Amino acid sequence: MGEVADRLAALTVRVSSPDTNIQATARAGRIASIHFRPGSYTGYTENVLASQIARTATLLFVGHERGVSQIMEKAGLRRRKDPAQALDEAERRYLERAFAIEADGTGPQKLVRLRTVGMMKWECRIEPGTLKRLAEDRFLNELTAAGSAVLRRTEYEAAILKDECFGLGIPELAEERRRRSQASARRR
Repeated sequence: MGEVADRLAALTVRVSSPDTNIQATARAGRIASIHFRPGSYTGYTENVLASQIARTATLLFVGHERGVSQIMEKAGLRRRKDPAQALDEAERRYLERAFAIEADGTGPQKLVRLRTVGMMKWECRIEPGTLKRLAEDRFLNELTAAGSAVLRRTEYEAAILKDECFGLGIPELAEERRRRSQASARRR
């Protein structure tokens, strides 16, 4: 398994936005870099840029998933994504819900917000006036922070789901599930 882990840690995915003005790179499932083609940042409106960012995030995740699948297949391993292929009830419950995990994140100034459902559907919201207010490098810092926050939240939600489905026995996760259950019961 060490070789598979090494390959996953080295997995690098590079994509361009549909309009080719944004280049993004991820390494080991983490945002490594985001760049604009020279001169393109100032030509965007918030809505157009938000759309390009959301579509680029989708491309980055799909590329990452393909890379992980290729690495696993080369090692003779198979990832199950379809609940119908689950080996047991716990895995079926996990697979049914894993690709519906919702997460969002904002940059430190709350000017860029990213949201994902299952890492396959992405939305981006850029506050009006942000592109005039922030220079390109500051915008990229805001965007990268929002992306990192989404990834952290997704990992946390996946860990809670794994604890629920597989009984990992991690006290902090069990406590979070209990807290959420109580909050949900109070809202009813």
